[in-house]
Amino acid sequence: MTLRRYLDRVKNSIWLYPTVYSIIAIILALSVIIIDGEFLFDFKSYIPEVMITSSELARMVLSLIAGAFITIMTFTFSTTMIVLTMYSSQFSPRVVENFLNDNSTMKSFGIFVSGFIYSIISLLFIRESISDSSVISGSIGVVYIIVGLVNFIIFINNVATHVQASNLIDRLFEESLSRMGEYKDRIKACRIVPRDEVNTYKKNLSINSPQNGYIQEVDYKGLIKTAKETRTVMFLDKVAGQFLTDRTEVITLYYDNSSDLKDDLEERIHRSLLIGDQRTEKQDFSFSLQKIVDVALKALSPGINDPNTAIHCIRILGVLLRNMAELENGYVLVEDEGEEGALYYEGYDFDVILSASFNQIIHYGKEDVSVTIALLKAFRYILETASDANSEIILQHVDFLWNTIMKKTYEELEMKLLKQERAEIRGPK
Repeated sequence: MTLRRYLDRVKNSIWLYPTVYSIIAIILALSVIIIDGEFLFDFKSYIPEVMITSSELARMVLSLIAGAFITIMTFTFSTTMIVLTMYSSQFSPRVVENFLNDNSTMKSFGIFVSGFIYSIISLLFIRESISDSSVISGSIGVVYIIVGLVNFIIFINNVATHVQASNLIDRLFEESLSRMGEYKDRIKACRIVPRDEVNTYKKNLSINSPQNGYIQEVDYKGLIKTAKETRTVMFLDKVAGQFLTDRTEVITLYYDNSSDLKDDLEERIHRSLLIGDQRTEKQDFSFSLQKIVDVALKALSPGINDPNTAIHCIRILGVLLRNMAELENGYVLVEDEGEEGALYYEGYDFDVILSASFNQIIHYGKEDVSVTIALLKAFRYILETASDANSEIILQHVDFLWNTIMKKTYEELEMKLLKQERAEIRGPK
């Protein structure tokens, strides 16, 4: 997991594309210098004449290109800072990374930086000794600036798209849906069992978290491999996204006399857990849901006062949680028939997901009838695919919502609409 942690950090870094593109620009500049200086042999006989210019013209063009890229970079970084500030103030600080991690945005940064690097290096090597020679560095620079301008237009279009609340919510919806699908695929081949139905050995060993932080990723294959090799029953009592301290018990091992507890057992288990300072969405679809909740709460705040955006978020949450309503609560069992050792890891609790998704919205949105009606509709969406056990949980949340809003006095028409929505939920599915 150490290598994976490093690779994830590199992949999510804003320096990835600027660094890669800058290296490409340096290689391109050195290749052009070799061609212009005829250090190996005369490459120019193989190059179209339209690409060849005088060194004086190339120097002037490259100077203009370098200045243009500096201007574009200044505008781009200023615009980015404005967008990030707006994301934090109007949506949520947690959605800032969604803009920074967008590939098209980072690729644009990379092209602007690398274009400036290419121009400066090419200018440096246009010597007075070849002032009368013909070169191709200027023509390559013209192609580079055209590519840069195209990406600049793409960047402006992305900014205009990203700052719209509806587009942000749609991207969060797609991300959440994808993560939910990965979670369902992972548990599809496994069996879900209640904790009290699990047969375990009498002896047990507790393994604490290696450090303080959030569970970012769990290597389930590594854990089941360790359980088989040691012939133990392993319980992972936490889910991705939970916060742990270095004193928190994260895994319990059950074993007997036939088990083989290796000396590096604790170290191997720790390597299968990726703990970090902040939550990530890789295995934690509930974090994507939280971002949608944050956008809804910000829209309901007095400073923003945008209930229609909050209603859209509530509808999206209803559609997303409908995909999870069929799953049973319990522990996911990973084992192979005929082999000793098994892994039980805690599945997401549907009641907890519902509470995290709607309780805060209920608290801050109960004064608005349209928001309350949207909440009732969302619960109705979720009931469409819910299992019997989850249906009872959903109805409990409906009752909680109803008891909360009944503390407020409504007009006759408002109460009529609320009762109609509640009747549709309480009626036959």
